[in-house]
Amino acid sequence: MKVAVSGITPPGCAIAALLSEAGEEVCLLGPPEKIERVYEKILTVRQVWDGRVISVDVDMSPYPPFAPDILVLAERVQDTLSAAERLLPYCREATVATIQEGTKTEQIVARVFPRDNIVTCVLTLGANCAVPGEVTINFKGYMVIGKAYDAPGWREDMVANLMSKAFSTRLGKKIAHFNCTRLLLNLPYCIPGIIGETVQNTFADPEMAEAAVLLLKEGMKIIRKAEVHIETLPDMDDKSLHDLIDAPLHEASRKFMEAVASLSRCPCEGPVLGSIENGETSEIDYQNGELVKIAKALGRDAPLNELMVRLVHHVEKTWRFMTKEEFLACVRKAAPRQAPQQGL
Repeated sequence: MKVAVSGITPPGCAIAALLSEAGEEVCLLGPPEKIERVYEKILTVRQVWDGRVISVDVDMSPYPPFAPDILVLAERVQDTLSAAERLLPYCREATVATIQEGTKTEQIVARVFPRDNIVTCVLTLGANCAVPGEVTINFKGYMVIGKAYDAPGWREDMVANLMSKAFSTRLGKKIAHFNCTRLLLNLPYCIPGIIGETVQNTFADPEMAEAAVLLLKEGMKIIRKAEVHIETLPDMDDKSLHDLIDAPLHEASRKFMEAVASLSRCPCEGPVLGSIENGETSEIDYQNGELVKIAKALGRDAPLNELMVRLVHHVEKTWRFMTKEEFLACVRKAAPRQAPQQGL
């Protein structure tokens, strides 16, 4: 199968490398300035849990050298529209597999490609890319595949058969609900980008873990108000998710700290910090910012998530990370009052 992967991002590089190793004909697409930063166009994937290293020589180009059967859009959300517009003339008939980071990716792609071409993929993947083309995968979870529109079953099956060569996959009938779950679980990962610390270092601090849980609790209230049923992703069971969010703050923060500590011993930046350190605009408007938009549409407020958006943009503008003390002071002003025994 001929596969074009658009996005020299941690997920994009990981998907291109894993599919290439599985024997698929793969090209990785991106702007020339990013391609030039990948040493000898070799993609290297390191799997933390088993020490395995995968190195593959993948064709890289701004445009696909062939008419792909599947176009995988693994761009950052803010880059998705321009990528789709650039690639439409070359991929008009392709099945478009969107790697979902928030709730808007397939809507953005549908402004360019026919809706019936689009298949949504919700991926749980802990991937870092400190050096272009060299990806460290801290954990490789699952991929849920479904359709937000009316793509025919053969397109959905094509994507599922392809992605099963690299990931554990399953089909999801209500893919929009899985999108909301992914959005919810991503909410805390703006915090490492605000203080400039790895995910592990950030959430080893109980007060920072409490701030993360407050974001999750606020997010769940909005999603429940929107009457969206949370579909738990395959690597997080329903009971664990609701036990964490519905627990008292101190207990929930302990559970969150344990969950983060179990992900990987390898330092992980998280997507927001990774973008900031690369001098790029982060995805904050499409993650915490998206929750704020949903809240406003419902006539509700999401003050903590709105604060996160402001703080990330401040860091992007000033190039100065906040101290933990500065960050927590901002959270205390914005957070609903908590009982004294519950910390923040």
